Amino acid sequence: MMKTKKTCLISLLLALTAVMGLAACSTVDDGSYVAPIRLDEKIGGKWVLNSVVQTDESNAKTMTLTGLLDFDTFVINLNHDSNGAPATFKVEGTAPKLLPVSGTWALDYPFTKSDGSAAQLILNGEGGSQALTVTAVPGAGQALEFRLTRQVNGKPFVSYTYNLMQAVE
Repeated sequence: MMKTKKTCLISLLLALTAVMGLAACSTVDDGSYVAPIRLDEKIGGKWVLNSVVQTDESNAKTMTLTGLLDFDTFVINLNHDSNGAPATFKVEGTAPKLLPVSGTWALDYPFTKSDGSAAQLILNGEGGSQALTVTAVPGAGQALEFRLTRQVNGKPFVSYTYNLMQAVE
């Protein structure tokens, strides 16, 4: 009698497990795959200068250059090709030519880096390539910020931080 109850209970548990296993199979459609947002999608476009700050890297003293030397005329166009990939860039305005004036642009890595390090915006112009450290990307705020760092013998001595906002067309 005890053995029959035990066998019946085990059979019932196995049947319940099988039913639950089959019921767990679902055909709910979660939608189609959507590619992750790339940083170059956020960075591309026409950007006008909000501010530019020069930093003496040896003593961390800063100086705002925005209203000086025509920096307030600085505009950079970061264009995409027909596939949405980074393509050409062009710098406009009469600000001092610290960056290449035109050429192609790219990012060293198209997504936010998992190690938390900053992306590098690479401007390839006639005089070679210039790497800029991206310090802020548009998201909750509508600003793009990058830093140009000048070095001597591998040691930084001055940097220029450009804070830009997207141009209204």
